[in-house]
Amino acid sequence: MAASTTTTPAPDLSRLDFLTTVRRASSLADLLRTTATATPDAPVVVGDGRGRTHGELHARSSRIAAGLVSAGLAPGDRVAMLARNATEYWELFFAASKAGLVIVPVNFRLAPAEVEYIVGDVAPRALIVEDVLLASVTDAASAVVDGPRLVFSQESDRPEAPAGWARFEEFVAAADEADPHRDSRGEDVAFVMYSSGTTGRPKGVLTTVAAFLWAVEHFGASFEVSPRSVSLVPTPYYHIAAGGWSLIAIAAGGRIVQFTEVTPHAMVSHMVEHQTTHVIMVPTVIQAFISNPEVAAIDFSCVEWLVYGGSPISESVMVKAQEVFGARLAQTYGLTETVGVATLLGPESHTSATSALLRSAGKAVDGMELDVRDTETGARCAVGETGEVLIRGGCVTVGYWRNEAATAEAFAEDGWFRTGDAGYLDADGHLFLRDRIKDLVTSGGENIYPAEVENAIMSHPDVLEVAVIGVPSEKWGESPHAVVVPRPGRTLTEADVIEHARSRIARYKCPTSVDVVEILPRNPSGKVLKRELRRPYWEGHERDIS
Repeated sequence: MAASTTTTPAPDLSRLDFLTTVRRASSLADLLRTTATATPDAPVVVGDGRGRTHGELHARSSRIAAGLVSAGLAPGDRVAMLARNATEYWELFFAASKAGLVIVPVNFRLAPAEVEYIVGDVAPRALIVEDVLLASVTDAASAVVDGPRLVFSQESDRPEAPAGWARFEEFVAAADEADPHRDSRGEDVAFVMYSSGTTGRPKGVLTTVAAFLWAVEHFGASFEVSPRSVSLVPTPYYHIAAGGWSLIAIAAGGRIVQFTEVTPHAMVSHMVEHQTTHVIMVPTVIQAFISNPEVAAIDFSCVEWLVYGGSPISESVMVKAQEVFGARLAQTYGLTETVGVATLLGPESHTSATSALLRSAGKAVDGMELDVRDTETGARCAVGETGEVLIRGGCVTVGYWRNEAATAEAFAEDGWFRTGDAGYLDADGHLFLRDRIKDLVTSGGENIYPAEVENAIMSHPDVLEVAVIGVPSEKWGESPHAVVVPRPGRTLTEADVIEHARSRIARYKCPTSVDVVEILPRNPSGKVLKRELRRPYWEGHERDIS
């Protein structure tokens, strides 16, 4: 269903200032209250799904908040949402803030067993699911929820609701319209976002209200956002990059261009129709976009900023992107644990004269600190010396949901957050990433922990051992690759392994290629030497990660 594109009065730009709005806010809901008061008729969500103005989003989120409070949800209770990108996500996001609740976006690409684990772990009091994803919610997952179970559709206001479920729109219509003003603030947890874990189990990253507001202020200030900003964010809201940037756009009084399904044609169409000023992409998407013959004859002069992350950009792609868009380019590096914020490589470093810096991740964002330490001794590394990258700043997570061991492991004794990435700092403070200390594959901007994939493959009756590594991919940056040892007397094929993995975990996590070998290389203590497995694939590359 296309969002409304009806003409609305031009917003009064003089009544909104981004930094003032953020600095005065004591809750996430305060951001929307300010923009809805100043420019109630200005669009906030356009593109796919239901169009909303700032005023409409404020009113709808107040109703939902009131409904959740009336349903008995207490401050700190979790509300989970399983959906593709939808306007309802932002209604629920601000409703959670107004009701003092914690929102948990669930990756819609997960297999039912993975969804069941997350729901069971976070124990939400309410669950909102898009109708096309109901099959991903098992009976066991549904049984965990002792409050409202709501279903909505992006195509209809009256989707089919299974027994025990209610229609979201009916829940909203029945609720009081008054904002309950029971906001979560400061160090209250506002957000739990699950990321795959090194042991194969996802971990719930905790983000406080203060951390979110800090990230919005310090990162958003770099990109000249304002009420006239139109941000195209094609990645899923369950990804911190999409959710975080969208919140910046909303707080500025601007609008976000929403995608339910991302296709090259839809991206071009939305960019032109809505005259986007800020575009957020990963380099693989940028390369696919600028290679699309459709873009050659289109005027993209509306684009002012092209922001990318997840991996570096090549000089040739940079030059072509600047030719196509005529925009300023910026690279970012961050983690879910830092609300996506850590470093920034600005436009001044995106020139042919400074192209050597394109392999870096930039310098620390204002207010953030970087350190590089020896992985064995913990001593600070010298300039140019590779070690583990650590981060300190106002948007770093306070830990993981009900996981004291993982929280303790994630922080050094002096409180710095350990990223698990290996890199070095140059004399000017630029961060260069070299490898991963944590066993991680990043494919198309999605983090994949090999242990999770290995656990799925090991359940195959003919598999004796398996190691999963990241190998270079022209399309995705890197892709998961499995090296499998079959049980004695058994045979395995690539198709066997891939099909088995797909039956247990999300498709994007599954290996795209498989080697069947007799033995895995190990060190004297028996640990599999994944660097040895990676080496032949990464020869000729500057670093062992994309």
